[in-house]
Amino acid sequence: MILEQTRKPFFLSHILILINVAVFLIMMFFDSSLSTLTLIRFGAKINYRIADLELYRLITPMFLHANLLHLGFNSYALHLFGRDTEMFFGRVRFLIIYFAAGITGAVGSFLFNDNISVGASGAIFGLIGANLYLFTLNKEVYRRIFGNDIFMLLGINVVYGFINPMIDNTAHLAGMFGGFLAAWSVGYRYQVSYTWKNWISRVLLILTVSGALAYGLPAYRNSAEYFFKKGYFSSS
Repeated sequence: MILEQTRKPFFLSHILILINVAVFLIMMFFDSSLSTLTLIRFGAKINYRIADLELYRLITPMFLHANLLHLGFNSYALHLFGRDTEMFFGRVRFLIIYFAAGITGAVGSFLFNDNISVGASGAIFGLIGANLYLFTLNKEVYRRIFGNDIFMLLGINVVYGFINPMIDNTAHLAGMFGGFLAAWSVGYRYQVSYTWKNWISRVLLILTVSGALAYGLPAYRNSAEYFFKKGYFSSS
């Protein structure tokens, strides 16, 4: 008698969670207090360094977290939204959406928030944006599968983000916008061919990020904040 073994699906979102945990433990090994300087050394989003063309800081903050609660909340959110998004879009498209949203969120934060920030929440909000794209494709089917929970969760998080000054709401909203455009640009998993709308969304996403950086980098380099932050952290 042959027994068939059922395998649990392998999700890239779980690999991302493990990477986030590993990076957190490495940071804790070097500095258990997770000071601001430690976060900066590991790649936090800090505007004057981005203005100095350390553009990798548009990506590295996605893997950094300020404390255990921050890591736990984002890990749960990534597990919650990552599985469904990955099943609907496939692994390659999921990664494109995740990183495009994370970068767009970091760019939005660079433009409108001078605070140092870390966390995967911009990319996670991009997964919410991808779900909103799925909702636009077929509202009735989406509601039958997921109900209206995503809209309630989105509303609560946005309102709380505006109330709590410690939350980088700009990164969240920009990440959601980037995730929506990225999902639109790559299409869902079984989409047979790309349409002109997919190509327009690709161009719009690229122009949004590149245009924001083309404007924001020289503007910030000429600002008082740039010279103050550079002088302050250089002497720390």
